[in-house]
Amino acid sequence: MSYLKEETWTILPASSYKIIRNCPKCGTKSLFQSTGDFRINANGKCVDIWLIYQCEKCRSTYNLTVFERISPQKLPRNLYQKFQENNSSLALKIGTDKKIFEKNRAVVREDSVSYTVSKKEAFPSVSRQNPTENCRMIHIQNPHDLKIRTDKFLAEQLSVSRSKIKRLFTEGLLRGSNDENLEKIHLPRSLTVLLDIDL
Repeated sequence: MSYLKEETWTILPASSYKIIRNCPKCGTKSLFQSTGDFRINANGKCVDIWLIYQCEKCRSTYNLTVFERISPQKLPRNLYQKFQENNSSLALKIGTDKKIFEKNRAVVREDSVSYTVSKKEAFPSVSRQNPTENCRMIHIQNPHDLKIRTDKFLAEQLSVSRSKIKRLFTEGLLRGSNDENLEKIHLPRSLTVLLDIDL
């Protein structure tokens, strides 16, 4: 079976996870968002490094531990310099690293990360010889394991309504290559979908 167009969509986070925690000033659970700034505290020959979060309502701060009692000499020189410079790319990388949140026992709001989608088309595209042949094969890569509903994502990226996406699922015109139930799942780290209609 041949396809008119084969492409890869890679999902890249554009913001950090928000943390759900009790705010001492608000007296209730609040959302804390990353400021993108690091705090470095010297402790003898070692340092503690945190990523600073802030309550969305009152701006009370929370320090997310990145490194604890570590010698700067044990860190790559360019990495330590990035902490000192509040490097935005590093802050985003740490702010989307679930292992760091788990280490801190911090609860994140899974749907709080905004993202961009990098789209690349395979070349050359396969010539379509028969109008009943499949139109598109889309490889979706979700390397950061962001929690995104598959139907919502496809509707956004294909610029159609979610009701139309569900109708395509029902009619078999949009389906997973391994017959995944796309209407009910969140995007895995890797998924290939087949679209049998021009949109």
